[in-house]
Amino acid sequence: MGMPQDKADLDMPLIKSYLAGDTDSFNELVGKYERTAYNLAYRMVGNAADAADLTQEIFVRLHRNVKTFRGDSAFSTWFYRLATNCCKDWLRKEARRPPTQEIQDTLVADGGAGPSRLYEQSEMKALVKEAISALPEEQRMAIVLHDLQGYSYEEIASIAEVPVGTVKSRLSRARLKLAESLAAIKEQNGRLSV
Repeated sequence: MGMPQDKADLDMPLIKSYLAGDTDSFNELVGKYERTAYNLAYRMVGNAADAADLTQEIFVRLHRNVKTFRGDSAFSTWFYRLATNCCKDWLRKEARRPPTQEIQDTLVADGGAGPSRLYEQSEMKALVKEAISALPEEQRMAIVLHDLQGYSYEEIASIAEVPVGTVKSRLSRARLKLAESLAAIKEQNGRLSV
């Protein structure tokens, strides 16, 4: 879920205090945003070890760049932009296209019908992860931010620094590509239900 806009008011005193030399204030910011950073990192890189490393990198980058926060937007929006850019940089540097975290829950209803159905569902999870990992970076980021993190079009536009129409277009293209990929897989396998 997206962070509330009034969070900027709560974070600004911590930022000012940290910039004045109070390291405990930075630790408090880390405590507030650590889970958000880790969840984003995990969904972008697909495994816990890399996500933990990437989360540390996000906070190193925050430490170096917090002085550039001007308060033009909510700190949460600014932080998410920083974290998103850090994830993009990491993916480029590592030249990886890893799958995102499980999104089976949002794409396939839980059938709860015995071992064969559970096997098909786990197989579908792997196929969905593979299809998402094949998306272009901007489309994958749009899916993660909107469908998994619950951010609005406007929040994603602010984070990605693009118009709302671009966000909608990226989501639309990503969903179309996912549907095409999964339809092709269904046709090949003949037994998986999408």
